[in-house]
Amino acid sequence: MTWYKVGREESLKDGDLAKASAGGHEVLIIRDGDKFYATSHLCTHEEYDLADAFLDDHQLICPNHFATFDPKDGSVISPPEGAGDISPLKTFSLKVENGDIMVEF
Repeated sequence: MTWYKVGREESLKDGDLAKASAGGHEVLIIRDGDKFYATSHLCTHEEYDLADAFLDDHQLICPNHFATFDPKDGSVISPPEGAGDISPLKTFSLKVENGDIMVEF
């Protein structure tokens, strides 16, 4: 596994989401207060790009059909109405070092 720089801490404000690419992977970087998370960037319901999603009360919400995920571990809080069970988001190890946002793949 290798750590890759995917951004700078100061480039994201509280509640911001950003898609990043590194090491042949695309991820969604999420800033929730002073915490940062990295998840897969596609909703597991219909593969909608979560770069257009939003945070509400520490929950990641897909704007397409409102699937709701916990950005800490990718777990499904609420699937879209009538969709049945959906898979959790994949999560990645993330750290901030000297202002650099680093993700491990």
